Amino acid sequence: MGIGWYPIDFYSGGKTGHLKSMWAFAKMLKRERPDIIHCQMARIVPACTIAAKLVSPETKVFYHARGLRAETYPKIASWFDRLGVNIIANCKTERDKIIRYGFPANRITYTYNALHKVESVPEKTVKDHVVLGTLSRLDKHRAVHLMLDIFKTLVNERSLPVRLLVAGNGEEAGNLKAQAHRLGIAGKVTFLGGIHDLGAFFREVDILVSTPFFQGDYGAGVGNNVLEAALYNTPVVTYNMSGVSEIVTNGENGYCIATGDSAAFVEAVETLVYNPDLRTRMGKALHQRVTSLCSDEEIYRTTMKAYQMENNR
Repeated sequence: MGIGWYPIDFYSGGKTGHLKSMWAFAKMLKRERPDIIHCQMARIVPACTIAAKLVSPETKVFYHARGLRAETYPKIASWFDRLGVNIIANCKTERDKIIRYGFPANRITYTYNALHKVESVPEKTVKDHVVLGTLSRLDKHRAVHLMLDIFKTLVNERSLPVRLLVAGNGEEAGNLKAQAHRLGIAGKVTFLGGIHDLGAFFREVDILVSTPFFQGDYGAGVGNNVLEAALYNTPVVTYNMSGVSEIVTNGENGYCIATGDSAAFVEAVETLVYNPDLRTRMGKALHQRVTSLCSDEEIYRTTMKAYQMENNR
């Protein structure tokens, strides 16, 4: 199997550049005659599909749906249906959402995100406190500010022996640091910035906590932070958004809490803080579920099965 590289850029040069790229793509299709076009971004799908219709009508076009602005879903469902595009969503919830907007159910399926392999899972560092960790971009939708409010409750009202590591960069970093000082918890919260060594991070983190806040049809997928925690046998307490509940089964391999229910979130964290054996058991159960759904073999199987879907071209 060989890989050919064509320097075609749909994102430069405005509308003229987009049309030139469609023409270059059409020439490539005419030369290569591929069986499948697999588009990772919605913006390029119409141009790729039109090019295929013109010069390689036997080629199937797939769009890999990883989340859109809520107002975009009706347009995508209608337009991509008319173009004859097939869709692979990044979780069952995303698939069902697109079907709800009118896309044919027989031309859409889903597969989870592929994950890197972990050669060995490090043992958790032994310490006299429990470390909670967040791992995400620091923006309003990931809503780490909600976790800081919860952490204050854990420390001041529940008197739990906990620390919080905040990993990630983003436009809310300054506001979050100011909030930690304002809440009087800055001494127990460490902002790590961007991290590159997940093994070192999860060696210290006993519980991954995640408080995303997406309203309506915003948000998609499971969240790589949850999947990565699973790779390192780390239990998760998370608000339920999009496809998270497809991975985290409440009370079995973690806790998946209704968005905004901070009281239930506090109770779940407290349960895990005082039960190290439960943390270990849930972490291993989450690891088993994620590695079965996101293994190379499973991603290959579900993707190849998707490529066999009927086409409406």
